[in-house]
Amino acid sequence: MDNSNKKPLIFLVMAVPVVLWVAVVIYYSVNLPWYDDFDPFPDFLHKWITSDSLPERLTLLFQPNNEHRMVVGKLATLGYYWVTGHLNFTFLHIGAAFFTLGTLAVFWRAFKRSDLSAWYFLPVPFLLFQLQYHLIFLWAICGWQHEPVVFFVVLSMFLLSGKRFAGALLAGVCATYAMSSGIFVWPAGVAVLLLRSQYRQLAAWIAVGALAVGLYFYGLSAQGNESSFAFFAKYPHLSVLGFFAFLGGLFDFFPEKDIVVRSALPVLMAFIAMIWVVVWLWRQLTPWLARTFGLFKNDPAPLEAERAVNLNAFLLGILSFLLVEALVIGLLRPRFGFFVMIVSNYKIYPALFLTVTYLSFIVSTQNQNLRKRALQGGALVALIIWGISICTYLPVISERRKYYMVNGYNQEHNGFGLGHVPYSEGARYVDNVMKYLVKTGVYSYPKEGNELGRQVNALTTAFPLERQVTVEHRDKGIYVNDPEGTISPLRSNGEYAFARNGQRLYFFKMEPHKYVGRNFFKQYDKGFDIVIPHSSLLPGTYDLGIVNIEGAALKGGVLGKVTIP
Repeated sequence: MDNSNKKPLIFLVMAVPVVLWVAVVIYYSVNLPWYDDFDPFPDFLHKWITSDSLPERLTLLFQPNNEHRMVVGKLATLGYYWVTGHLNFTFLHIGAAFFTLGTLAVFWRAFKRSDLSAWYFLPVPFLLFQLQYHLIFLWAICGWQHEPVVFFVVLSMFLLSGKRFAGALLAGVCATYAMSSGIFVWPAGVAVLLLRSQYRQLAAWIAVGALAVGLYFYGLSAQGNESSFAFFAKYPHLSVLGFFAFLGGLFDFFPEKDIVVRSALPVLMAFIAMIWVVVWLWRQLTPWLARTFGLFKNDPAPLEAERAVNLNAFLLGILSFLLVEALVIGLLRPRFGFFVMIVSNYKIYPALFLTVTYLSFIVSTQNQNLRKRALQGGALVALIIWGISICTYLPVISERRKYYMVNGYNQEHNGFGLGHVPYSEGARYVDNVMKYLVKTGVYSYPKEGNELGRQVNALTTAFPLERQVTVEHRDKGIYVNDPEGTISPLRSNGEYAFARNGQRLYFFKMEPHKYVGRNFFKQYDKGFDIVIPHSSLLPGTYDLGIVNIEGAALKGGVLGKVTIP
C-alpha cells in the first residue's frame, strides 16, 4: 500500500481521536481531589511542607498509598509546587495525559521498524484514545498510576528490543515506582531477553529487577490480598473468566446492564483474540527452542530482518506484561465483585492488548491481501469501540464533573463531599488538610461552586408546579424526583437539589434516570432523582429545592421545608 503522497491525510485522520481525547481531558477536568486522591496529593504535600527533615521527606516520597508507591506522581506534584507554589488537579490530569501521548509516540517509533505503510497504524490511536478509561485520565490518582506505568513499560520494551539496555533498566525502575503493576515489567523483560538468548543481560535484568521489587515491597502490607487465594480456591472459574474479561474490557458496550450481560462480550472477544496470541507466541518461542534445545528445527519459520526481529521483541515484551497483569488481576480482584474486571480505571490495559494483538498480526503475515483485510477489520473494530465510547461514556464524564463541582462546594463550606462519609473521622481529617492548604494559598477551590451557591442563596421563588416534582420522606433520607429533566454534555448545564437555612447550604447532584427498555446501547432516560441522606444534614429546618442550569440561566425554586431532628 503506497502512501507516499497521502501522509498528511493519514496523520490528519489519526489525529482525530487524539485531539478529541485531549479536548475531553481539558474541558471536563476540574481542580478538585476525589477520595483516594487525598493521600498521595493534598496530605502528602501538607506533610512535606510542614516537615523540615530530609529523611522524613524521603520517607513521605516512598510511603505506600494503599498497595502502591506513587513516587512518579508525587514528584510531579512537588515539581508543580516548587514552580508555582500551588497544588492543581487539572495540572495533574493534563500532566498524566502526556504519558499516554508518549505511549502513542513510542508505538509509532516501533511501528516504523516494520517499513509498512502508515495506514496500517490507523487503528492504534482509535484504540488508545477512546473514552472508556475516563476514570484514569480524569482522576488524578489513577492518572498518575496507570498512565506512567503503561508509558514506562512500553518505553522499556522499546529500548530493550533495540538493545539499549541501560535505558530499558531505567525505564523499568520508573515503571516499578509509578504503581505496583509496574513490577510486571521485569517478567516481561525476562521473556524478551530469554527468547533472544541474551543471557548476560538477562542476569543483570533479573538482579536489578529483584532489587527494585524487593525495595518496593519492603515494609508494604499485604492489604488483605491473602484472602484472594481462599476466594480463588472456592471460585476458580471467576478468575479464569476474569482473565478474559480484563483483556477484553473494551467490548464492555453496556455498562449499565447486569454484570453477566456486560461481561459476556468482553470474555468472548478476548478468548477469540487469544487464539491468535497463542499462535503468535508459539512462533516467537520455536526459534529459541530450536537454537537452545534443537527442537522444531524443521519448523518453516521465515528468516526475518533485524528490524522485524526488534519489532516482534517489542510486542512480545508488552504482551508478556499484559498477560502477567491479567493473571494477577484475575487472581486478586474477583473477590471485590466481578465488575472490577471491567471497571473504567483498568481499561487502558485492554486498549493496549488489542493494539498489540493487531500489530502482531499485521507485521507477522506475509500475505498482502490478508494484511489489508486485517487493516480493514482492525480499523472497523477500533472505530466501533471509539464511537460507542463517545456515545456511552461522554454523558457519564459530563455528569461526573458536575457531581465533583457541587461536592467541591460541600467540601469547602460543609467539611465533606469529596468521597468521605459526612462528619466521619476521615472527613474531618481531610477537611483540616484542605483548610490548611487553602489558608496557606497552596490550593484554591473552583469558583463555579461558589457562584452557584451565591445564586441559590438569593433564590426565593417556589419551584414551578407544572414540573410535577415529587418529594418522598423515607426512613433514612429524602427522595426527590423530577420526571422532566434531561442530561447535557455541556459542563455548565446541570440539575441539582439543595437544602439551605440561615447557617448552611448543601448541594446534591441529581442523578439521571436509568433506562430500562430494550435498547442495549441506551443508558439514561428522561428525568432526574436523588436520595438525600439524613446523615448528610446537620439537625435543623431547611428549604428544600431544585435548580436547573442551562448556560447562564438558572431556573428552579423551593419545593418546601424539611426538618432533620
